[in-house]
Amino acid sequence: MIAARLPSVAVVAAAFCVAGAGARADDAACQAVLQAVLKQTAAPVHQKVTIETAAAPDKPMHNEMIRLGDTLYMQVRGQWMARPYDAAKAAEDARQAMTKGEHNCTRVRSEAVDGQPAELYRVQSKTATGGSDSQIWISTASGLPLRQTVTMLEQGTVKLKHEVRSDYANIRAPAGVAR
Repeated sequence: MIAARLPSVAVVAAAFCVAGAGARADDAACQAVLQAVLKQTAAPVHQKVTIETAAAPDKPMHNEMIRLGDTLYMQVRGQWMARPYDAAKAAEDARQAMTKGEHNCTRVRSEAVDGQPAELYRVQSKTATGGSDSQIWISTASGLPLRQTVTMLEQGTVKLKHEVRSDYANIRAPAGVAR
């Protein structure tokens, strides 16, 4: 199940994980993205995720995730489940991925997301067989990611596309889901 691989680190951090050696983590744009991803690992958040695979390009999967304290709630195919969540481990995973990977990060422009002012960044990561092309909109007010898109490539072919929209207001556990 693809969604099961996404819970512990933001999607852009997942894109960092596919990269090879040679970090550009000292680049100002990469640092801005990393700081937003690290901040998100500890923030209560409700995320709506759309995943499209090359195997089923016209059948996107829609999932939701809620992170609240030390619990991650995931809704996959209509079913909510709870699992433990470790914000410190998620942050460390994101840091490790960013420092191990080869990335090119660029601040693209200012652009609102759902009426909220944001800065759009593009992150390109490379591997021996492909890589990823990501965009992340970071709130100018909170410094948190509002929207993320990731396209993962393998030998020039799109293998997977993710889109994540994040909301940080009034986060509550789903009704009827026990941890």
